[in-house]
Amino acid sequence: MGAARQKCEDPNSWLLVDSRKVFEASNRLRVMRQTVCLPDNRIVDDYYQIDLPSFATIYAVTEQDEVLILRQYKHGVGEVCLTLPGGQIDPGEDAEFSARRELLEETGYGGGKWITGPSMVLHGNQKIAVAHVFIACHVIKLCEANSGDLEEATLLTMPRKEVCQSMLKGKTPITSHVAAIGMAEMVLAK
Repeated sequence: MGAARQKCEDPNSWLLVDSRKVFEASNRLRVMRQTVCLPDNRIVDDYYQIDLPSFATIYAVTEQDEVLILRQYKHGVGEVCLTLPGGQIDPGEDAEFSARRELLEETGYGGGKWITGPSMVLHGNQKIAVAHVFIACHVIKLCEANSGDLEEATLLTMPRKEVCQSMLKGKTPITSHVAAIGMAEMVLAK
């Protein structure tokens, strides 16, 4: 533990001493039990990390300055709500490629000018997943939607101001979608 103790004293990070998988469900969910050494040298031997696949969220704006919104049931929320298009990034898949694929599958829209936004960790301590945000401007209808998702979705187009108002009223209850809307509007306001 002598070498580990020196690294534990770094006031800006924790040292990962050990990590063991305690649960896994077909590459869609992993729970890891970690032993970490804190900067003050305390050892925590039951620090859990939740690992879900990374995903892309797309704030897609049409040539009429309307945002593509999906109205669908989300089981984590437990009700029908408004969401942005997006989905899981497959292993080895580029995040932007995934975002473009998901937008086309879920809405039938594509093309336009794409801006890569920041990537975000969903939970500061347990990580959970990484969300990659994309802003797609001037998207056009290319085909019919064909997502194959479990959820049935209705595609809506909504003026940008209404999207923000709807979000503030709690109609978009998914944290990563709220963050994507806010980031996109900051970028587009420039």
